[in-house]
Amino acid sequence: MTRWRQLAALAVAAGSIAAAPQIVPNRATYEVSLAHAVPGGVIGARGRTVIEVSDTCDGWRTVERFLLDTSDGDGQVSRSDFVITAWEDKTGQAMHFEVTDMSDGTIDERNKGRAELAADGGTVTLTAPVASSFALPAGTVFPMAQTLEILHAAEAGKTGLSGPVFQGGDATSLYYSTATIGKLVGLADPGREAPDGAADLLSGVAAWPVVMGYYPTGKDGLSPDYEVATRLYANGIAGTMTLIYSDFTLTAKLTKLERLPPPKC
Repeated sequence: MTRWRQLAALAVAAGSIAAAPQIVPNRATYEVSLAHAVPGGVIGARGRTVIEVSDTCDGWRTVERFLLDTSDGDGQVSRSDFVITAWEDKTGQAMHFEVTDMSDGTIDERNKGRAELAADGGTVTLTAPVASSFALPAGTVFPMAQTLEILHAAEAGKTGLSGPVFQGGDATSLYYSTATIGKLVGLADPGREAPDGAADLLSGVAAWPVVMGYYPTGKDGLSPDYEVATRLYANGIAGTMTLIYSDFTLTAKLTKLERLPPPKC
């Protein structure tokens, strides 16, 4: 499964707990560029991702599209085009998803299905590309619930947490994730984002530096598939992100925020 889905995983959070931060429906745009690469690999990367979070009263709907062009030393350019649409209920127990991953205009993978969680684990039922199912271990959370857990841990002064997270897709979309949480960022900190559009969505909002590591399940002791470093705001919005892979590092700069209308429940 593609490695671009982590943007959405950190950019949204559910509001199912009474004392949870208030999540504001929004559309965030990030400009993506190459920050570092190992010799002999990618020499250039540029793209954009747009993440939209909508409140459906009983859940949260997210739509993310990630478009990235990479070039190598021979001048060859490759385009990755990743789209995920997902819905999670506010209890954190159910998720519907549709994922399409394309390279240079060709579909590499398409998954559609639903996932349900219980106290002893969960089940993912795929309807595409073929009907199939697989189990999720006890303690698994979905991306929104994971972000909510991080926010509650940060507010409680904790420095980290870990556990399995299912991001939507096939069995390779199940990761063991770790989160390292830094100290609260001051409201006057010069590093706080000020994107175009509805920058007031971040003004006066508490934020913490967070580093997430995503490890493939069943492969204990290995390095993470990727890591994400960002400033996570109490309303669930992720600031500029550093996306760290074994062969290159990307910067996803938050450049624009738009406020979406609240639901009519």
